[in-house]
Amino acid sequence: MKLLIVEDEEEIVEAISLAFKIRWPEAEIISTRYGKKRVELVASQQPDIVILDLGLPDIRGFDTLRNIREFSNVPIIIVTVSSEETDIIKGLEWGADDYIIKPFKPAGN
Repeated sequence: MKLLIVEDEEEIVEAISLAFKIRWPEAEIISTRYGKKRVELVASQQPDIVILDLGLPDIRGFDTLRNIREFSNVPIIIVTVSSEETDIIKGLEWGADDYIIKPFKPAGN
């Protein structure tokens, strides 16, 4: 399994990485804090899943979602602090497979 994390907070990257490594020790984890790099990584690395934050320092997360959906059907899970109903609807309508609001706890904790 290959996971791409698009997230600008290192602590969140570490938490998600740890959760995946505990459940899937063989998982390969790639991360970037920049939304612009995500298209290159999705195309070149062909991850099995993308974890996407909406609050990126260089580009809106919704633009990142739309750009990935232009060429890939990779499962995308939005993980963000925005709990606005309009953002949740927009994220799912634009092609996200799930929408998780921070802070979150891994299952079983």
